[in-house]
Amino acid sequence: MNKSFASKKGLTLVEVLLALVILSVGVSSLMMAMSRCLAVVRTARNRDVARGLIQRIDLEFPIERVDLAELSESGEFDDMEGYSWFRDIQIVDEEERPGLFLITLRVQWAERGRDAFEEITMYKYAPDAESVSSQIGTN
Repeated sequence: MNKSFASKKGLTLVEVLLALVILSVGVSSLMMAMSRCLAVVRTARNRDVARGLIQRIDLEFPIERVDLAELSESGEFDDMEGYSWFRDIQIVDEEERPGLFLITLRVQWAERGRDAFEEITMYKYAPDAESVSSQIGTN
């Protein structure tokens, strides 16, 4: 009772090993892609939180146009651990444009061992600010 090789059905060891290699490469690629997607989602969430904190700083520590002067201030959030903020106010050009201020507001946090931040920069024109009127009066 000899059976021919053509009538045998099944896979050889080489075919099984090759299928396992292809399957493992595919699964590891999917795991890496999923890991990167989760990192992007985490980064987007942190940036969204930072944007909300920037708006919160504007509400809790508003800048009054009359009190506007060059200064730097910073702080931390009591309820958001790991986030801190920094605001810098500079006069752009005292002689040419009195009353024009450059305001930079930055929220910082640590993300995967590195410092990350979200920052906005804006100009405010306050010709009636005390710092401007005191400079004009002394000139």
